[in-house]
Amino acid sequence: MHDATRARVLASAQELGYVVNGLARAMQGRGPRTIAFIVRVMIGPTFASLAAGVESVAGENGHLLFMSTTNGSEEREAELIATLREQRVAAVLLVGSTASDAAFDARVAAYARDLADIGAPLVLCGRPPVAGTSLVAVDYDQRAGVGMAVDELVRSGHRRIAYVGEPRGMTTAEQRMDGYFAALERHGIAVDARLVRESLNYEDHGERAVAQLLADETGATAIVCMTDNIAVGAYRAARHVGVRIPEDLSVVGFDDVPIVGDLTPGLTTVHPPFFEVGVAAAEIALGLRPASSVLLQPHFVRRGSAAAPRS
Repeated sequence: MHDATRARVLASAQELGYVVNGLARAMQGRGPRTIAFIVRVMIGPTFASLAAGVESVAGENGHLLFMSTTNGSEEREAELIATLREQRVAAVLLVGSTASDAAFDARVAAYARDLADIGAPLVLCGRPPVAGTSLVAVDYDQRAGVGMAVDELVRSGHRRIAYVGEPRGMTTAEQRMDGYFAALERHGIAVDARLVRESLNYEDHGERAVAQLLADETGATAIVCMTDNIAVGAYRAARHVGVRIPEDLSVVGFDDVPIVGDLTPGLTTVHPPFFEVGVAAAEIALGLRPASSVLLQPHFVRRGSAAAPRS
């Protein structure tokens, strides 16, 4: 194009308010592309920390972060993947707990094949790998995290250690519950079904479950909660019936959300490396580190809610 012609085209574009089509540029492999962050439901600061890790890598490398929730709908999930494929997404991160069944495994394997057609990797983030596939998963050792909580309580002298968490069927619930059972076995403590109580990941559900546990006089001297949300419910239940924490009952949570350090007493809990999981997943998605599964380690945070049982 001659300079005079180019000048006329640019002048006309400016006069008409023409804007470069970013999607078209992305589809041609030019300009910023998108990393998609797809999660079942956005609850609390844990996913925000994970997303911040992804964003830190995306921003440094000139990419955009797209976030969306599925609310557990398989149809919504499939529509999102199809739309992202049409828009030439750079990578897709499926984030958080998912169903632990063959149907999910088959579905996610199909997503990975569809995205591979446009050169976009699918990375599982915050859940274990899918057996029998080459899908990359970035997770933290949830079983070990719960094991740390049980280990701490056993060292303090507890033997009647309860567990309150979601029922089996989702990966996070299963990993954390399995960590509890494995830790009890490691210490030679028999599982007592009366000490295992179900609660959804909400404070009011945790309160009801722990209230019933205390009312049933199970002899529990300590509780490991699947999440900090459930642990907050345990505080409420204990306070309502005059049970003191930690003098009468030790409570340990999981997730280390910012507010739990301000409880009275501060909640002893497990701190997962959410930000680091996001960073690792984004780096793998963008080809900045090898495409192999990663398992990061949590660490234990001691505060005031766990102590030796009364003799």
